[in-house]
Amino acid sequence: MRHQSFITSLLLLLLAACATQPDYDKMLVRADSLMQSRPDSALQLMESIAPEKLESKADRAYYALLLTQARDKNYIVQADDSLIRTAVQYYDKMKDAGKLAQAYYLWGGFYRDNNRQAEAVDKYLKAEVLAQENKDNRLLGHIYNSVGYLYFLQELYDKATTAFQQVEKISSLLHDTGSYAEALYMQGRIKLRLKEFRGAEKMLLQAQAVLSNSKQTNLQAGIARTLSLLYSQNQDRAKALQYAKLNLNLQQDTAHCYYAFLTLGEAYMRVDQYDSAICFINKSLSSPDYGIKANAYMRLADIAKKQGHTSLSLSLERLHSTYRDSLENFSQHIKILEAEQQIKERQLQVRHKNFIEQYLLVFAALVLIIALLLFRYILKHQKQKRRMLKKEKELSGRYISLKEEFKQKEHEIRVLQEKAILQHIDEEQKQTLKDELAKLNKKHIVLVKKLRQYSDVIQKIDLILSMHKENKTPKDFLNEDDWTRLQAEVDPKGGINRMTEMFQLSNVETHLCTLLLLDYSVTDMGRIIQRDRVSVYRIERSIMTKMGKDYKNGKLKDLLKDMMHSNTSG
Repeated sequence: MRHQSFITSLLLLLLAACATQPDYDKMLVRADSLMQSRPDSALQLMESIAPEKLESKADRAYYALLLTQARDKNYIVQADDSLIRTAVQYYDKMKDAGKLAQAYYLWGGFYRDNNRQAEAVDKYLKAEVLAQENKDNRLLGHIYNSVGYLYFLQELYDKATTAFQQVEKISSLLHDTGSYAEALYMQGRIKLRLKEFRGAEKMLLQAQAVLSNSKQTNLQAGIARTLSLLYSQNQDRAKALQYAKLNLNLQQDTAHCYYAFLTLGEAYMRVDQYDSAICFINKSLSSPDYGIKANAYMRLADIAKKQGHTSLSLSLERLHSTYRDSLENFSQHIKILEAEQQIKERQLQVRHKNFIEQYLLVFAALVLIIALLLFRYILKHQKQKRRMLKKEKELSGRYISLKEEFKQKEHEIRVLQEKAILQHIDEEQKQTLKDELAKLNKKHIVLVKKLRQYSDVIQKIDLILSMHKENKTPKDFLNEDDWTRLQAEVDPKGGINRMTEMFQLSNVETHLCTLLLLDYSVTDMGRIIQRDRVSVYRIERSIMTKMGKDYKNGKLKDLLKDMMHSNTSG
């Protein structure tokens, strides 16, 4: 009996050992813990890990899974699927249903981002089976939401509705109001496509009510736009115009919201306000989207016809037809371009081979000419480098001189402020002190601008932006030392550092605050921190959320400038 008990205990211990999770590398575990709350920090940590130094297969697979997830959460489109394929193969071999489900979901995201919708749906459905097996409701909600949207794009409305109904149930269980509202919104869009106006209105108004106290303005804008289209088709013109205006007011980028312009233009057309309609529809024509252009020209043609401009109406209808045909033939057009590109590549290979075989001497002469030109370029570059070093030395001297003057002016401002507060002087003397203080503050602002002008970090930023304008990829971006120096120059009182500590801002959030004080455009800020426009807006929204403030475009910049002003005057 004792022998059998010992064997049973040993078997149980072995089973428990097999069931335990691998002892993953600590940096990987740390990155995973940051993935939901601070995805930018998770990505930064993952990119600092050298994969060749990971010893176990489990660590290498975990690394592939986390790096793919971090890139996806930071809106980085990946060029190939080799990384996530490694994770799928390992977790499939290890029969780890939980991580295999995540890997298949991320693999589907890769195909979705690369517009390979059929392959994306295939991976999502494999992830669904595994997530159900693992009872991972949160992941199931993400899968159904993603696959539902792909069905919607392919006009498979029954399948899309079923998927979004699953999202609705799961998000209700998880108390996830954002996903719940999005599921209702997508079902409302489907019913609108199917001309089920009552059902569409009910779903959309319910989604709007769920988000009444939410800060998800993108989703709120989408609901408002769809309600405008619904009431426009339902002949309720006043409500169509009301929701079209609300849609435009909710836009984050009011200069490029072409669909919002078109929606509002259509609503004005319905109420016979043709001047306003033409104004907003013309704004939508700047869109690169052929579908928006086609609809815009059709609406302009309708207005011209109602106003009795027959020839103009016909011209606009021809433009509508041109863009509509281009839109319908787009996929075929892409295939033709791909075929042509393949033919060109083959022709280049043949020409290159003939060139090597028949003109070897000419090639040698070209190499010699290139070598001479390269030598000349090197000499010119060295001369230019010496000139730049001399200029940099001069700028450095000016910078030090200005910095000393800057400190002196700050001291004078503080002395005057203390004098104004502590001394009992008459109104005339107070006014004289105020005028003098104002003059010194103006000089202070000019000196700050000069300091920025002579800053080598600002010059480095200018080089990055100029390379983007020339459609070149910058070789050198700002490092942490550069950011520290820039922050010290822009914010000598340390206000941003206090904000970072108080609201637990990430590095990229702190960097964005620094750039906002320098009045760069959204596009330029994205280029400096290596993010796209959408990511910049999302980072700005994240900062406002951490500060407990409602998001509004430009509000964060105003708050930062107020902070700088109060620090300077106090």
